[in-house]
Amino acid sequence: MSYDIVGDIAIIKKPLKYNEEEYVKRILEKHKFIRTILLQETDVLPPYRIPKYRILYGENKTETINIEYGLKFKVDVSRCYYSPRLSNERYRIAKQVKENEEVLVMFSGVNVYPIYIAKYSEAKMVYSIELNPFAVKYGLENLRINKVNNVITFLGDVRDISKYIGYLEDRDGIIKNDKEYIRDIIDSGLEINNLYIYEYDEIIENIKYKKLRYISELENLEKFNKKFDRIIMPLPKESHTFLEYAIPLIKNNGIIHLYQFFEEEKIKEKAIYLLEKYSSELNFKYEILNILKVGDIAPGNYRVCIDFKVIKN
Repeated sequence: MSYDIVGDIAIIKKPLKYNEEEYVKRILEKHKFIRTILLQETDVLPPYRIPKYRILYGENKTETINIEYGLKFKVDVSRCYYSPRLSNERYRIAKQVKENEEVLVMFSGVNVYPIYIAKYSEAKMVYSIELNPFAVKYGLENLRINKVNNVITFLGDVRDISKYIGYLEDRDGIIKNDKEYIRDIIDSGLEINNLYIYEYDEIIENIKYKKLRYISELENLEKFNKKFDRIIMPLPKESHTFLEYAIPLIKNNGIIHLYQFFEEEKIKEKAIYLLEKYSSELNFKYEILNILKVGDIAPGNYRVCIDFKVIKN
């Protein structure tokens, strides 16, 4: 039986070994606290990597609080990507962070990695970038729930935020004029500090923000002016395509944790090929510190973390 437990919600994943009623029966026998059982009907879908669910049992709800390693994460699984299977990996990363490090977490979701790092290391500051406004809203609430005060959160695409991150303040956002995305921000109820836009549209006035600014204020400033000791890139299918934004932000001898999906028999080969390709294109040298399987996604296929040091020429 393949299913995840997130708080008091059970999520069944296809393909099914039994009929739906048998799954419900077995889950409830084993986990008396479950209040809702969902069936995941699709793979993760763009733009926020969220699958579609159907309720099989219990309360009509998708919001819950999951506890892992003593930390509490409030999440709506129908609006935010969240995997309870990565708790050991998140703890592993947090314990590697050294005193006074400044850490960047790309694709930070509901601030799970940032909170682990804030609570289980002596990091000076953790910076968090997330596109999904619903995830940012929950991420900010999770900072409050876990009493964390050294995480700075940004709303927007990594490709936009990374260039200007040294000039941005906590809870700032950079958005393009995409009406569907703007409606998501409005629906989320997220309150933004400085909202940077490329062009004005009256629908933007429905967003909650303190100050509306134009990206042109930043465009003539030095890009990638902030440097980090460590960068976490937990977007396995395409995180490598964001290395062109990570490398300018990493300090010399800084460490990147890059996640990928690899077939088991080609893990080392593909990891080396990927780093060779991008080190050549982006003009850096590297030292592989670790290549770890951190979870299986299908028979013979794994989520892999490549821990590597960046040596700049």
